[in-house]
Amino acid sequence: MIIIRAANDQDTSLLPGIERSSGEIFRQSPGLEWIADDTVQSQEQHRALIADGIALVAEVQGAGIAAFLNGEVAPDALHIWQIAVHRDQQRHGIGRKLIEAAQQSAVDRGTRALTLTTFRNVPWNEPYYRRLGFVTLDSTELNPRLNAILRSEGQAGMPVAQRCAMRKSL
Repeated sequence: MIIIRAANDQDTSLLPGIERSSGEIFRQSPGLEWIADDTVQSQEQHRALIADGIALVAEVQGAGIAAFLNGEVAPDALHIWQIAVHRDQQRHGIGRKLIEAAQQSAVDRGTRALTLTTFRNVPWNEPYYRRLGFVTLDSTELNPRLNAILRSEGQAGMPVAQRCAMRKSL
């Protein structure tokens, strides 16, 4: 049984470890192995998103908190900053349930879309989100906010040519 709920401050000590575990799958992706050792969101960043953004956790019966999703509401969309599922719980539909909960949160707030940035051609990234109804935006469809996010990712060392922005209309 999976329960999706709002994250709280007591959860923040667990979330960086979940993100670190989630990133282990990148060791299977040639050229992106470094992501498994990259920095993760700090407890302070999680607290800020709990206070002012969107922060959800997935509790799995018998396993505790196994995943999270966080983001923030922008004028045009709820932007998802991070989805992370502990490696022991991947491929069980938890990410999909978190996205569905984020969609409901967006609708409840009167927001008409979800956005995110992700890696192209990584099976659990762009192709996965396409299966969930997201559309990859080309450069002419990017608004200033998404352009700024992609530019910031590049400045932080992400391989720009392998990144894309996606949108799901609600």
